[in-house]
Amino acid sequence: MTLEQAFEESLNVISTGLFSKVKRAFAEPLPRDIRAIKSSLLENEDVLFASRTNLSDSHDKVSGLWGILIITNLRVLYYYGPNKDNWTLDQIPVDTIESIEFTRSYNTSHLSVYGKSSIFHLNSDRHVLMEKARDLINQMIYDKSQNSESSESESSVSDNMAQAAEALKSLKELLDSGIITREEFDAKKKQLLGL
Repeated sequence: MTLEQAFEESLNVISTGLFSKVKRAFAEPLPRDIRAIKSSLLENEDVLFASRTNLSDSHDKVSGLWGILIITNLRVLYYYGPNKDNWTLDQIPVDTIESIEFTRSYNTSHLSVYGKSSIFHLNSDRHVLMEKARDLINQMIYDKSQNSESSESESSVSDNMAQAAEALKSLKELLDSGIITREEFDAKKKQLLGL
């Protein structure tokens, strides 16, 4: 989905209730913010989520900064700044996300994303949006672990095949030199190949 579609999806979630127009106006990103974020997106990057949120107490950033949380298929981004002329885009690539923490109180949801070299501590009173962000990041962590297990499994199968081939080569040499019989060779071959 595009960045604009992701924002519209988030705005539709909060555009209910008595003060929906006020909430929507406050949550809507400025055109300059959209342009800045779009210029930072990679060509093969698909936006999954985008919403305004608040940066809470973080190790290396000033708390209380409003910004924009963007989740793509490749990274988690936070676009923020203390004033309109000084904006920053921080990121945590998906493959470096180690864990997340999510808590919810009556009026605020807190989401912390821990990467290998960066941490985002975010909060918002829009529980549904923060829960969606949490679920998307959890899914990315799960997918990453499944891909890792799959590649380890493929590597293990490849290693096993290489070992079996080496063992068969040694057995063939023993057969050719007359050290073992054809029956012994066939039995061991079936054992190595799992037949």
